[in-house]
Amino acid sequence: MSDKPWGNICNRVDTCALTGAGAFCAGIPGSEILVNGPLWCYFYALRYLEHADYHMAERFHGSQPDNSAIVYGSESYLTDTINRILQQDKYPELLFVESSCSLSLIGDDLNGIVNKLQLPFPHVAMDSGGIVGGFAAGYIKACKTVLDKFAAAVEQEANTVNLLGLSDFYYNGKADTAELVRILRKAGYRVNCVPGSGSKLAALRNIGAAALNIVCHEELGLEIAAYLKERFGTAYISAGLPYGIEGTRKWLQKINEALPAKAMQAILAECDEKSAFLQSWNNDSRCSWGSLWFDRAVVAMPGTAALCLGNALVSEWCDTGSLTIICQNRVEQKDLCKFADDILFADSDGDKISACLKEEGTLLLLGSSSESSIIRHSGNKELISLNMAFPATEQILLTDIPYMGIKGSAHMLERIWNAFIQQSLRR
Repeated sequence: MSDKPWGNICNRVDTCALTGAGAFCAGIPGSEILVNGPLWCYFYALRYLEHADYHMAERFHGSQPDNSAIVYGSESYLTDTINRILQQDKYPELLFVESSCSLSLIGDDLNGIVNKLQLPFPHVAMDSGGIVGGFAAGYIKACKTVLDKFAAAVEQEANTVNLLGLSDFYYNGKADTAELVRILRKAGYRVNCVPGSGSKLAALRNIGAAALNIVCHEELGLEIAAYLKERFGTAYISAGLPYGIEGTRKWLQKINEALPAKAMQAILAECDEKSAFLQSWNNDSRCSWGSLWFDRAVVAMPGTAALCLGNALVSEWCDTGSLTIICQNRVEQKDLCKFADDILFADSDGDKISACLKEEGTLLLLGSSSESSIIRHSGNKELISLNMAFPATEQILLTDIPYMGIKGSAHMLERIWNAFIQQSLRR
């Protein structure tokens, strides 16, 4: 297998920029998205977004231009679709209009077409850039386009933070965002805005009020943090993601060093209480089932998440002979995981990834169905697979339980132990 199958857009582990841009705006409550493109692009993006929002089709529209648009442009198709939106019982809080990569080549002036309609509600238009990037590129471009139009300079407020680089449309993203916000609020911070993951347009307008921007998923948030620093002068830190109890402590300590918290002891006390609870259960489970040991562990997720989860996996939850991290996209902070034996990237290490997945021995995989399918086809029956990223075809996600933070640490340890016990029973 060449490197390409792991890095291709719309294949294996990534999606197109149109999907990423739609995901950012779909994370704004009350927003609606209009895709100016063929049905294939529309349904591809819709299928991905529906994993996190079952009602997405109600606010995700497609213009469906035919072949004549190549010659005459797509204005009539866009206008017809927007007129249908105008006939709805309720106007959107924000209408986001984007073109697929094929329609971008035609060169229609989306902003001009939309502005000419003099819509009675906020709107923004852009080319998705699907021809030049994946999910992260579209997410970033959409975020900056929305902030360019709506964010205004305001006075910074003490003890106020924004969380950057989170998405409801990463696997379990909505529940994880809620846990991060809960932790920060209990520590005494005021969470001003979480763009792309639940913050309304009014909060995006006021994004410059934060005293500190906290970058979570580096591949989504780092460029946005730099943009906000240049525009509003807001300081930022790239804190990684809080997997595990100790991972949560370190995450909070990084933030506290940059912006001291008012009630840090309250959240650290919760960490202590949960840590003691998990340790007692760990000891009890070992007495019945032995050590939580795997010959190998593989974590395959979006870059920042893969590194931070891998670190928590071997430092807090289980023992393993080796740890391989597979980053679905590029990240610079490799030191987020100090225990990895190998760190691979989907866009450049395809052969190594395939070879790694086909090795024999008991294997714990925290990743997507792309990796587990290769392992199963190789004949390895000693696989324990827990979905942590899309695509996910082997397990369903119905509950709003976080994987990050204090609550998430208990849930992850529970998942790993239960999978380990079931594997032991099958033997």
